[in-house]
Amino acid sequence: GAYEVVRLVGTGGMGAVYEAIRADDQYRKRVAIKIVQGGLDSELTLGRFRRERQILAGLEHPNIATLLDGGVTPAGQPFLVMEYVEGLPITTWCDRRLLGVRERVALFRQVCGAVQHAHKNLVVHRDLKPGNILVTEDGTVKLLDFGIARLVETVEDSRETSTRVFSLGYASPEQLEGRAITTASDIYSLGVLLREMLTGRRDAADEGRAPIVPPL
Repeated sequence: GAYEVVRLVGTGGMGAVYEAIRADDQYRKRVAIKIVQGGLDSELTLGRFRRERQILAGLEHPNIATLLDGGVTPAGQPFLVMEYVEGLPITTWCDRRLLGVRERVALFRQVCGAVQHAHKNLVVHRDLKPGNILVTEDGTVKLLDFGIARLVETVEDSRETSTRVFSLGYASPEQLEGRAITTASDIYSLGVLLREMLTGRRDAADEGRAPIVPPL
């Protein structure tokens, strides 16, 4: 459509992400385009995809990457157009700047504010991890992929398959066991993230590693 793909940024469990430029007679803007795995096989599923996309587009918060646009390719692959965020994973950003405890907690509070806003809008992230939480050069936290797991599950439903979207090491017990997902799953992942930010370790499996103890 109106977007000119510049380069492949990366691939993951949910699909591929490209840097692109919107270049038409409306405006020019640098964006990220995520091509979601799977296809939309029915009008019913396509309608669900559009409704979920609208919910995510309503998440307006300074610490959540904005969903700008979306649609379906001629081949039936759903895609999302999002705010392009240039930054580092929150743990990397903290470690490179040798941040103290207070500064790390201040960044974590930004993450919590974004998650709280989404939960108030009945949206659960389901995949909170450093790779989805970037910090820009000026110290602003940006959460990526908020709620996209819901869209992926909508797509997978159309193929009559089951899917569980999560990252090992950050997933809650109910995610690992395939039980119902609630906002409590995100709270669990936030706890894992905070531990990693303050100690450099995620869980008991990391106990053999020397902890990172940032200055106060």
